Amino acid sequence: MATKRRPSRLQQIRQALADYMQAEGCSCCRNHEAHAASKAILAKLLKVPGYRDGFGYNFNKFKSK
Repeated sequence: MATKRRPSRLQQIRQALADYMQAEGCSCCRNHEAHAASKAILAKLLKVPGYRDGFGYNFNKFKSK
């Protein structure tokens, strides 16, 4: 039986970003649970720090100028 290879970091990031964008939607039809889970995975993969109060991740630290 063949063992399953673990996805590369790039594959994980691509999948997490795709999942995030799929769950995003507009505010009235957004899948909030999937959106939050995807955001957490992206933050972990990209080493985005969380806010001190524990509510979310500081993606703003990395935004374009």
